[in-house]
Amino acid sequence: MWIDSIPKVELHCHLDGSIPADVLLQLCRKGMVRVPQAREDFLKLVRADEECGSLAGYLKSFEIPLRCLKSEEAFYQAAYHTACAASGENVRYMEIRFAPLLSASDALPAQAVIEAVAAGLSRARTETGIICAILLCGMRQFTDEMNLKNLELAKAYLGKGVAGVDLAGDEAAYPNELFREYFARAGEAGIPFTIHAGECGRARNIELAVEYGAARVGHGIAMRGNPRLQELCREKHVGVEMCPKSNLQTGAVAGIGEYPLREFLDNGLLVSLNTDNRTVTGTTVSQELGLMEEHFRLTKEEGKAVMKNAIRTSFADQWTKEKIAREIDSWE
Repeated sequence: MWIDSIPKVELHCHLDGSIPADVLLQLCRKGMVRVPQAREDFLKLVRADEECGSLAGYLKSFEIPLRCLKSEEAFYQAAYHTACAASGENVRYMEIRFAPLLSASDALPAQAVIEAVAAGLSRARTETGIICAILLCGMRQFTDEMNLKNLELAKAYLGKGVAGVDLAGDEAAYPNELFREYFARAGEAGIPFTIHAGECGRARNIELAVEYGAARVGHGIAMRGNPRLQELCREKHVGVEMCPKSNLQTGAVAGIGEYPLREFLDNGLLVSLNTDNRTVTGTTVSQELGLMEEHFRLTKEEGKAVMKNAIRTSFADQWTKEKIAREIDSWE
């Protein structure tokens, strides 16, 4: 089946929501985090319901992973095993995002968190060949001081495992108007960035993301049925990180029939297909491709184009972009 063998690129994957369940359970035990002993009961806590109905409900599944990520070893293992799992479905390049300041403390500096993740990803590359980069997430609920610290961390580690920054969190409560300065400073520092925008129904957030200079937008669902905004993204070559199953779970779309993949592809947007959170959503890139094939007749050639879009809009260096593009082009 073509979906299994196609070289894949994933751009939108949160580390804390993607730690393989068995590894997460081990981290819980090592970290003295009390969880159910039965695997089925454990999965109910760390995997969102198929129709949890809101982003707030979806985010409850992150409570246990965040309680486990309290040491360098935990971050190292989480990064290594997440990348290895992705490699197992032939992901060749992957950007993994997380907010180091969510876990940082006096005993665990943010720098140590970033270095542990980078080390885990480096080991995964040595053993499997997968190339991974880190995106550091600012959070909408953070103070301006914390988000500016995130930028300073990105600046310090840019090219040393880190490839860019993101802004995540409750998009409805904290709209993009509040973060103009954050992204202005990212641009001045030469830090590539993507922004979660349009996941919760507000098209203006996408428009502002483009205005601020985002290379990509996360989700982008709110520009469904908005040809003017789609044309803007197309003209600016802005990548659209689509996460179908996650969007169905959070209620970003009411049902699969309303999912705008076909609309976005037909209108020439630089669409990529991503998991968002491999464990919380219970998915893989292969499963996302399969869902789109089933409901929107995504063809092998379109799948290939989607992967080319992803590597084109990635924050990889030119050598990596050309290498992965050649792998996709030569795949049959």
